[in-house]
Amino acid sequence: MGIFIGAGSRDEGLEQEGAAHFLEHLAFKGAGNHTSRQIAELMDGLGGEVNAYTTRDYTCFYAKVLTPMALPAWELLWDLVRNPWLAEGDLYRERNVVQEELLEAWDDIEDRCEMAYMESLYQDHQMRHDVLGTPDTIKRLTWDNIQSFYRQHYTPANMVVAIAGEGTMTLLDQIQQVHNTVGGTAPSRSAPVPAPSHVHYHHKAEQLQILIGAPAPVLTQDEYPVALLLSMLLGGQNSSRLWQRLRETEGLVYTVSTGYNAQADWGELSIHMALNPASLESALAATKSEVERFIAHGPEDHEVQRALMQLTTSLAFTRETPDGRMFRLGRYGLLGQVPHSGDLLLGQLARVTPRQIQLLAETLFGDWSRVAVGTAGILPGEWRNLHDFLVK
Repeated sequence: MGIFIGAGSRDEGLEQEGAAHFLEHLAFKGAGNHTSRQIAELMDGLGGEVNAYTTRDYTCFYAKVLTPMALPAWELLWDLVRNPWLAEGDLYRERNVVQEELLEAWDDIEDRCEMAYMESLYQDHQMRHDVLGTPDTIKRLTWDNIQSFYRQHYTPANMVVAIAGEGTMTLLDQIQQVHNTVGGTAPSRSAPVPAPSHVHYHHKAEQLQILIGAPAPVLTQDEYPVALLLSMLLGGQNSSRLWQRLRETEGLVYTVSTGYNAQADWGELSIHMALNPASLESALAATKSEVERFIAHGPEDHEVQRALMQLTTSLAFTRETPDGRMFRLGRYGLLGQVPHSGDLLLGQLARVTPRQIQLLAETLFGDWSRVAVGTAGILPGEWRNLHDFLVK
């Protein structure tokens, strides 16, 4: 079960940066009739997993437990979301914990690369800053900032409850009898504005982390299944174009992959690679070659069929687990939609043609964001001129 709140880091004002994630932490410091220690004891007594996470678009408090523990797990989640203490003293005590989490992320070169990537992709402050905030913004957060964010966003009208597994309807009936509350309004949002640029951060490490990406179709667009296949074909499996060329044929990288992230009003498709800085020039040249070849000729039928089978299997595995179904329900629920059935999405994927994939590639491979994080002091000309071969 999960309670999804339509509040993430993109909803933070200038004085609230890091508030959505910090609020998630504070909820576990005391809620309802339970102290922080009692919440921890309840969580362990339930077995399974009780946790929360924050994204740019939403926050989720969730539990995965055996059916007999469903109702007490729900009651704990509801207290965390609707009855947190948000004591001012806890703000100061938890600040150091959040800063430690942030420092841990900054020490991870791959995490740092992902932070820089979003910074390079959009011009909106709300999209550019990371979910965790920065040491300075965490230090500046006040109790009033947290309280204001909570009152504005943690309203029933801005929440979705998602449940999957054995005993779902029984639990839903119990919830509705006790917690059938409505009220408030969901705050409006404006769609983010892409502004691709390039960023290079010095980070002491043996490898260089590269992310090259661009805005892509959003979750509800007709091109969503086309983008899924495009990402899989370029770098989503062992037979993909970039993996075979950069890893298997030329041995330029340890890892290369593509990722496609689609949300309600923004999406992005990226190429990620980790490599020795000395290999960067050759790796970018090989990437250029494969991108140009894909745009010029498109994928072969047999490539599309392999990618389709990979996506079919992945979707089937997601639908087999209650938590996989629950997270999907909540994500679409925040959009006011019911997720497409697996069969419907598979039908859409099966109707995608190689030509559609080629046309989408021509559209996407325009003005790309480029991010490099590592010890390379001066990047070669091929990096500075990356724009030249990725722009039509």
